[in-house]
Amino acid sequence: MQKPAQDLQPLSFPLHGSRLIEASAGTGKTWTIATLYLRLILGHGDELAFAPQGQPQPLLPADILVMTFTRAATRELSERIRQRLMEAVACFRGEGQGDDFLQNLLADYPESPDSDQRQAAAWRLATAAEGMDDAAIYTIDAWCQRVLREHALDSGCLLDETLEADEAQRLQEAVHDYWRQQCYPLSGELLAQVQAQWKNLPALLTDMRQIARLPWDDALGEGELAQLLPQWQQERQAQLQALAQGWEQGAQDYLVWIEGELAHNKTTKTWDGRKLQIGNSTKWLQALQSWAQAPDANLAEAMATGAYRLTPAGLDEAYKGGA
Repeated sequence: MQKPAQDLQPLSFPLHGSRLIEASAGTGKTWTIATLYLRLILGHGDELAFAPQGQPQPLLPADILVMTFTRAATRELSERIRQRLMEAVACFRGEGQGDDFLQNLLADYPESPDSDQRQAAAWRLATAAEGMDDAAIYTIDAWCQRVLREHALDSGCLLDETLEADEAQRLQEAVHDYWRQQCYPLSGELLAQVQAQWKNLPALLTDMRQIARLPWDDALGEGELAQLLPQWQQERQAQLQALAQGWEQGAQDYLVWIEGELAHNKTTKTWDGRKLQIGNSTKWLQALQSWAQAPDANLAEAMATGAYRLTPAGLDEAYKGGA
């Protein structure tokens, strides 16, 4: 059962297990991260899951992974954590007051003749501040790059991977390779069909950018495109044939209706003569009749502006009557 949300208490926030902190802009996310970081350096708090024998274990900056989204954010976060550590050092050494959090944290390290807890904590904090150059504060992609480099033999990757901020060039190279592998072997009608869909490589690249955002269950293997194209062609032709049913006669009926509407338009002025003319309508509907006899995917191109004008929305624009 999911536990209800609670206000974050930085001094007692659990430092073991998985925790989700929700925070909007300006609520002190960086301050909170730096504060929790400070506690991890001290080993402060309840039992840590990664500590030996369940005892709190102080950590070093190299032991604490912090990930963010941009390189600028990593630099800012590193500097803010360093400053926070130095504030804590001054507080623990009695050289500064610190804020309420530091005062409450200081109370957990009482100073007495029999204990040097406070001085030991100050030493850990100072050592951590000096070692922030080794802190594991990364962007997500930089961290992945480091993991791949350190485990290159296990992952089968190169020892020195190159991080590319812009994948546009790689995507363009992949499209060129795909065209050479999948489309060069095609010929005749299949090649014409592919070229009708993608007139050039930039057109294919545009489609691939959109497809790349979609989830894919299975990817086509090498040579599978040439095997599947005939099947897709048959399925599409069957769909076009079904769509064309009745439109050879329908186009004729449509033209008769338009002729009737425009027969007395000079007197009634029901239609805008600039948008709906008998000459244009005849050409458009003849193109529709020809398409119905041998349907293909280029109907809109064949009907030109009639592909819109003869739709209900197109007729609404041309209609000037009140009914």
